[in-house]
Amino acid sequence: MAAPVSSLTASEECITTRSAIVAGNLTGHHLLDIEGYSVTKELLPCVNCMDSRRFKFGGRLWYICYYPKSIFNGVHADFISIYLFLVEGIDKPVKAVVTYSLLDQAGKPVPSHIITTGVYKYYTQYFGLHQFIKREFLEKSDHIKNDRFTIRCDITIKKLEAEERTALPASVDVPPSDLHQHLGNLLVTKEGADVTFQVTGESFRAHRNILASRSPVFKAELFGAMRERAMRRLS
Repeated sequence: MAAPVSSLTASEECITTRSAIVAGNLTGHHLLDIEGYSVTKELLPCVNCMDSRRFKFGGRLWYICYYPKSIFNGVHADFISIYLFLVEGIDKPVKAVVTYSLLDQAGKPVPSHIITTGVYKYYTQYFGLHQFIKREFLEKSDHIKNDRFTIRCDITIKKLEAEERTALPASVDVPPSDLHQHLGNLLVTKEGADVTFQVTGESFRAHRNILASRSPVFKAELFGAMRERAMRRLS
């Protein structure tokens, strides 16, 4: 038995839809000023931190945790730790790369203290550096002045998502022009003729638009300032 054959009938439509996979980076930064550094060491013992104010980036809220005496005890206790948190309550994780920098007094990153993380998924997790700055290095450097220094946090969100797109209209095959045939039919049938010529006593009906398009003399006569009425006779 032969297999059934399907065909596209004239009443069926061919519908085109379109979407896109979009990838890119969104980058911004936050400056965290530590004022009264020596006091933060007194008030915040090891594994204790102070949160920054929340800031908005990429449509989400973030904050930074500053640990003046490290997030861990033991061998890491001589370091300042810094961590970035994403506020909970988002519908999906955010992939981001973060760069932490100690700034000098001119506001420029100190080359020895520019540290970039890998790509992490921020959801309920937090990521950062438990050995960001050794306190002895900071306290002997020129990067702290009047008990104050600044940390810069650069965030690069990795965007990868699917988006809807408007489909371009399907191409249409335009049939060859048959304007000459239509004009010929007008001349034969005299349909829509609106001007009459008198030549040696014989009348000929014509279309003023066609005459004007073919002759500047007729154009001036039929559409110029001297025309008197819609229908007229020319001899």
